[in-house]
Amino acid sequence: MEVEAIGPKHTADRHESDIYSVSDSKEGLTILIDTRDESGNRRDLKVYFEYARGFRYLDEGDLIHCWKSNAFSAPHHVFKILSGGWSNGEAIEPGILSVSKAVEITEWFIATTNNCMNVLTESQPLIEFIDA
Repeated sequence: MEVEAIGPKHTADRHESDIYSVSDSKEGLTILIDTRDESGNRRDLKVYFEYARGFRYLDEGDLIHCWKSNAFSAPHHVFKILSGGWSNGEAIEPGILSVSKAVEITEWFIATTNNCMNVLTESQPLIEFIDA
């Protein structure tokens, strides 16, 4: 897999993190992550996409191939997938993601120590720490 880390860093110290809220509405897709900032302070990270073409939400244990790639070792929660992701690297049944592959989409990966998300979108995410 080839990825690019995006957004603020979290602490490099071992800590638990998790997606605790996912809201998909006409206003966009908002993902809230319980984590720690670079200084180790507990913070919430808000990741917002104006429009999401699709997403999947899985336990990190269901994505062993991602962790074996060592692509997600940077202390970030948000990664832009350049190659080898859900939309272009995994075996997919014929006809699945046909429309999404026909337009300019980008795949993003939200990584935590508990749950993870892949997001397919034409928009860049807005990422910011918010007070917990």
